[in-house]
Amino acid sequence: MNFNEWVGKSISRRDTMAPEQLRRFEAMLNRRPDTISEGDNLTMCSHWAYFTSLHLQSDLTVRGYPRDSGLFPPIEQSSRLWLGGKLQFKNSLQVGIPATRHSTIIDLKQEGENDKKTYLSLQHQISSKGAVAIVEDQHFLYRPPSEKGAHPTRTEPMDIDPDWEKHTKPDSIQLFRFSALTFNAHRIHYDQDYARDVEGYPNVMVHGPLLLLLALESFKSEFDGRVLENVEYEIRGPVYLGDQITISGKGVDNHETELRITGHEKKIALKARVKWTYEW
Repeated sequence: MNFNEWVGKSISRRDTMAPEQLRRFEAMLNRRPDTISEGDNLTMCSHWAYFTSLHLQSDLTVRGYPRDSGLFPPIEQSSRLWLGGKLQFKNSLQVGIPATRHSTIIDLKQEGENDKKTYLSLQHQISSKGAVAIVEDQHFLYRPPSEKGAHPTRTEPMDIDPDWEKHTKPDSIQLFRFSALTFNAHRIHYDQDYARDVEGYPNVMVHGPLLLLLALESFKSEFDGRVLENVEYEIRGPVYLGDQITISGKGVDNHETELRITGHEKKIALKARVKWTYEW
């Protein structure tokens, strides 16, 4: 496959931005879905519940993602992992006001000889009423499945002295609801037998975007009234179902904060840096 032919390939998807999806998203986060009305601004990262691909059941592979997404190239390596990305919040999206997401492959490369890994980067530009609202980069890794006992682990030690910490343990209900909201059928997030026996993981894996969402929600609860402008993040290690995690943050600059998610052994699962302003 000539990777250069795929870089620049794009696809657009339009969504009505119906209130029901945002209500479900708010319910997942323990907020009041009954307060959502037409014309309200979408809440932070709730755009992930929109623009979902509606592939037929027969179009999905045994792993749970589509044989032909219309955008993703036919990559041989079977295991796909979310590596991180960047979010730029420029304008608000509103409930009931149609929006369009234009998605483009911005990078595609392969590394390694015997144990080949493929790196794919997408950029989504979401627009409404003639203005760009969100620009999001997403980075993925495709690799061969792990052998049992050789699965990814957290290895990077904690690198900040946090100003605050919060503790939580993602559960199977939370993973199910996030998968349902984003229409993500990838089996590593809900099928324990598949995750263990086929992919080589010790348990199902918490979604990378869900980890970021948990970190951002903790930040917002700590600093009510701050509005995010820019988020850059990396998934540095996995979080598996049943893992106790600590979400922490440290102010490092004027209107910038470092966020971390670590496991019980204080090794990093997620690193993020957020730029924010005050809500006026």
